[in-house]
Amino acid sequence: MAVTSVVVCGCAGALPLAGVALHYLQYCLGLRDMGIEVSYLEEITDYWPYHPDTFEPDEQASYTVPWLRELFDAFDMPWAYRDPLGNYHGATEAEVVARCSKADLILNVSGAHNPIAHHKLAKALAYVDTDPGFIQVKAEQEPKSRSWLEGHDLLFTFAEAMDSPSCRIPNGGYDWKTTRQPVYLPFWDEVTEPPGTAYTTVMNWKAYAPVEWNGEVWGQKDAEFPVVRPLPGRLPGVDLELAIGGKDAPRAELTDEGWTISDPLEATRTVWRFRDYIAGSRAELTIAKQCYVRSGSGWFSERSANYLAAGRPVIAQDTGWAAHVPTGPGVLPFRTTDEAEEAVRAVEADPLGHAAGARKAAATYFDSQVVLADLLSKAGVD
Repeated sequence: MAVTSVVVCGCAGALPLAGVALHYLQYCLGLRDMGIEVSYLEEITDYWPYHPDTFEPDEQASYTVPWLRELFDAFDMPWAYRDPLGNYHGATEAEVVARCSKADLILNVSGAHNPIAHHKLAKALAYVDTDPGFIQVKAEQEPKSRSWLEGHDLLFTFAEAMDSPSCRIPNGGYDWKTTRQPVYLPFWDEVTEPPGTAYTTVMNWKAYAPVEWNGEVWGQKDAEFPVVRPLPGRLPGVDLELAIGGKDAPRAELTDEGWTISDPLEATRTVWRFRDYIAGSRAELTIAKQCYVRSGSGWFSERSANYLAAGRPVIAQDTGWAAHVPTGPGVLPFRTTDEAEEAVRAVEADPLGHAAGARKAAATYFDSQVVLADLLSKAGVD
């Protein structure tokens, strides 16, 4: 009997930060544990990788390639990376073409890749939309975006409310299949210490431009931050920390208001350091992009899924996700400042109980075995 083969495409080299890399790595590790032949592939042809220390393009991939090699070799995971000059690392171009030709499924996770000829040699090419609302609106407004979507055989989305009347994201007439972030629990089993004291998150203040749909602007996290901004004044003695990126982030103002500001690069330098950062937290306190909230998407953060897997409660702005991921100990939604404050106080009252609830939620709703089995079934892959 032939072994099922899957290629996971991502941008772990283009954005060599742990939160990005762990996103794709957990797909790879979860699929491998299911007995699937899996490899990671990165062939982004239209922009240069990013060097996190210089904030400049890594035009020789001198940072990117060693970073990828250390990551994937540590997990004995086959990988391939095409650098901006067209050179392949980790595998030859011929090996990449052979992997794609053999694949039952290629997952273009986050849509970092423009489908190219050998991607279409697979039995099916699937786009996994992890940033819902933006691409769907663009597809309604730009023929180029619609054509890009139609370059895929299957469309998945983290907008779990996509088929609900409460979701305002236009589906464009496409069959959007819902999915969520898989977490590879054995990686998180190594977190054994009790929760720390700080409520943390890693966030980008404003990543890119908003979209406009039906006369309404759907923006980024900066537009939703006012919901939680007053919390330091309401919760004296509680450490609220932001590992915040973005040149426009008002770090000095937030510090004056009682927030602890930390360097997101140091928290996300490697997947192991990122795990330690999460493990050292009391819980995650996080808002969502305005686009996810206003559209009623039902999106749940891949980063938040990692907190749950580490046994760290998640207090997350409700995008409609609470209708799809059951709430309770360790999983607390909020829509208002009052609700966010109440959720923090609930965790403070029973941190160990909420930690146990978080881990249970991860195992029940985000375990890679569960999430990926559902995805493969929806993709028609045995």
